[in-house]
Formats: sequence, C-alpha cells, structure tokens
Amino acid sequence: MIKESDWKRFSRLKETALDRYCERALAECRAKMEQEDRSNHERFLDLYEQVREADKRLALIFDGHARSKALDQFTCMRREGLIEDAELAAFTEEFVENTRPRGG
Repeated sequence: MIKESDWKRFSRLKETALDRYCERALAECRAKMEQEDRSNHERFLDLYEQVREADKRLALIFDGHARSKALDQFTCMRREGLIEDAELAAFTEEFVENTRPRGG
C-alpha cells in the first residue's frame, strides 16, 4: 500500500501525465496525416492504426484509479517519459524506487 502523501501526489500528477500522453499522441497523428508521399487512403489507414495503438497504450497506463494500480501505472508513466525528473522529488524515496522502470 502506498502512503497517503504519495497517493495524493500521484492523483494530481496522473492528470498532467495524461495530458502529456495525449499531446504526444496527437502530434504523432498529425505526422501521419502529413505524409505527402502516401495516398489519402493510406494516410487514413495509418492514422486509424496510430489512434488504435495509442488508445491501447492509454488504457494500459491510465484506466482505473485505485491505490492498488498506482505503482504499476506510475511505472508505466515513467517508462513512457511522461514524468519529469523534477516531479519525482515530491514523492517518497520508497515510491520513486518502487516505480523505477526495470529492464529494456
């Protein structure tokens, strides 16, 4: 179970991370739409696939808001680069360590 202070900070920062995720996903969609070497149909299909994949990742990272999911969600947010290093300073050392992305 995570500490109350970490839970409150996580809850606030989750909204910021979601906004960052959506901003990045929209930029990726714009890039797909601007590929002038592709036909309109190809760009449409590329965009559709981009949105579908972004939605899957969004669900994995952000769906549900419960303390039991907070560590896993925050780890995913960090792995995706949605949390800035300076923002980690507000959390306990235990929370930061328990949400450090591992592996490749």
